[in-house]
Amino acid sequence: MFYSVIHLILRFISLVYIRLQPIGIENIPKQGGVILAPNHPSDLDSFILGVAITRHLHTMGKEELFKRRLTEFIFRKLNAFPVKRAQIDREAIRSAIGILKNGHVIDMYPEGTVSKDGFLQESKLGTAFIALQAKVPVVPTAIIGTFNVMSKGQRFPRPHKVVIKFGRPLYFDEYYDKPYKKEILHIVTMQIMSEIKILLSSD
Repeated sequence: MFYSVIHLILRFISLVYIRLQPIGIENIPKQGGVILAPNHPSDLDSFILGVAITRHLHTMGKEELFKRRLTEFIFRKLNAFPVKRAQIDREAIRSAIGILKNGHVIDMYPEGTVSKDGFLQESKLGTAFIALQAKVPVVPTAIIGTFNVMSKGQRFPRPHKVVIKFGRPLYFDEYYDKPYKKEILHIVTMQIMSEIKILLSSD
């Protein structure tokens, strides 16, 4: 109920304040676990992404957001769970895999952190690793405009149109039962990033 009410409020604000335009939402599977893999131009990305889709979104949030009782309560009610960013957080990884195996949607940013200039950064391997461990498809996603709404370090959002493009889901079945190798993670990551770049550059 809390999630649905907040979703409705934020959706109204997003449609009016930032003229949110989701494109290709039909590419998100209606059932089963799936990872949305967007670029990361703003701290607002997960909030706006959650508003753009009809399924409930689960997301990792930096552990600092969970230090106070009130913010922890709010973020957990919004399906967020903490992750330690300065290390390999095995508990957060297990949580993400469990959520996906239970048939839910998670957003994971291949870049790993918010971009300082709004442009696509070098990718990390975490999204590919969790996708292969959970055996779920990945929907490459392009978020356009949130950097202008609220760039890194900015306190208050500005009105600006935001477009979110959802690409066709990528399936990596051929790698599910293969031994763990970084080479495979690199291949999967490059496929995801290539699709994100195409979405960002397309009209």
